[in-house]
Amino acid sequence: MWFFSRERPLANVAVDLVVEVHNHVLPGVDDGARTLQESLQMLLFWAEMGYQKVIATPHQNTHMNASEEEIELAYVRVHRQLQEQEIPLVLSVAAEYLVEPELRNRIGQLRSFGVRNYVLVELGFWALPIGWKNFLFELQCSGYTVVIAHPERYPYADSSLLKEWYEQGLLLQINLLSLARLYGKQAQQKAEYLLEKGWVHFIGSDLHRSEQIEPLRRALVHRLVRKRMSTFLNPTLL
Repeated sequence: MWFFSRERPLANVAVDLVVEVHNHVLPGVDDGARTLQESLQMLLFWAEMGYQKVIATPHQNTHMNASEEEIELAYVRVHRQLQEQEIPLVLSVAAEYLVEPELRNRIGQLRSFGVRNYVLVELGFWALPIGWKNFLFELQCSGYTVVIAHPERYPYADSSLLKEWYEQGLLLQINLLSLARLYGKQAQQKAEYLLEKGWVHFIGSDLHRSEQIEPLRRALVHRLVRKRMSTFLNPTLL
C-alpha cells in the first residue's frame, strides 16, 4: 500500500516546474523502470515534490523500440495504479527519439507533446549523426517543434554549437541529474553554462532508476535552477 502525504513540501522549487518532461518511468519498455513497483516509487517522488503532470518518454530507436501496443499496456498498468493509490498526477506518453536513418520513415507518426507538437530527440553521444541538420529541418517542416534532449551530455557540443542550436530555434532540454554530476563534471559544467546563458527551454529528470531519486532531489534545489525557474516552458504543458 502506498501512502501519499498531501502536505506541500516547504520552499519546494519543484512546485513551480509543474510538469516533468523527460523520463523512463514506464516499466519494461526500455532501459528505465524495471517493475511496476519501481515506476510507482518514481511517480510518488514527483507527486511529493509538487509536480502535477508527468510526460513519460520511452526510448525509441533500433535497439529499444517497444511497439505502440507494449507502450500502451505499460501506460494502462501504471495509470490504473495511480488511480487506485490516489496519487495526484496526470500521466501522458510521448517518446525520446534517436536521430538515425530509420526514424525518417516515422515522420508524421511521432509521439509529441504540448500544443506546439514538441518532439524530444537525442543525438549520437560520440558524434553528430550524418545529415542531422537536414533531418531536424524536415521535422520542423512537418509541423514539429524540435527539443534536443540533454545537449550537455554530448562531448562534441561546445559553446559555439550550443549557441547555433539556440539561435536556430531548436529548443534545449537539460537533465537535472546532470546538475547532480551523475554524468560527470563536464556535463554538469555544460548544464550550468546553458542555465547561466538562459538557453534552457525545458528541464527534465531523465530518471531511469529509483536509485537516482536522491541525486534528483538534490538537483532540484540547485541555485541556477532556482534562478531560472520562471524561464522554463514546463508549466505551459499543464
